[in-house]
Amino acid sequence: MWLKYIIISFLLCGISDTTWKMAGHLGPSSVNSYLLIFHVFALLSSILAFSITKKKIKKTELFLGAIIGFVLIAGGILSLKAIIVLPGIVFFPIASCASLLLITVLASLIWKEIPTLRQIFGVIIACLAIFLIAL
Repeated sequence: MWLKYIIISFLLCGISDTTWKMAGHLGPSSVNSYLLIFHVFALLSSILAFSITKKKIKKTELFLGAIIGFVLIAGGILSLKAIIVLPGIVFFPIASCASLLLITVLASLIWKEIPTLRQIFGVIIACLAIFLIAL
């Protein structure tokens, strides 16, 4: 069951990265349109998911969702500005490795997940592989 979700996530991330690069090449006005469409679609998907499951949104969830949304929008704007300046072959490996490292550090700090030595080596090998593939 989990393999299906990983494959879907992999495909959707690839499509998302490709459309980011396309928006970056089209110019600054398309970047803003892309971000608007991307986040409106995410909002509509969330509303649809909550209406299907018939769950109520708590105030704390709404507040945290708004904060996360603003952070994602700011990150999206900065990423798209970087895509305009940097070639994709440089930006995406750096962003992937930085994301992997940030998630590992935040999981340790926020959720107190202590990575094993094997997992630390796995993260290091993954970052090295990302950079070697980019070369």
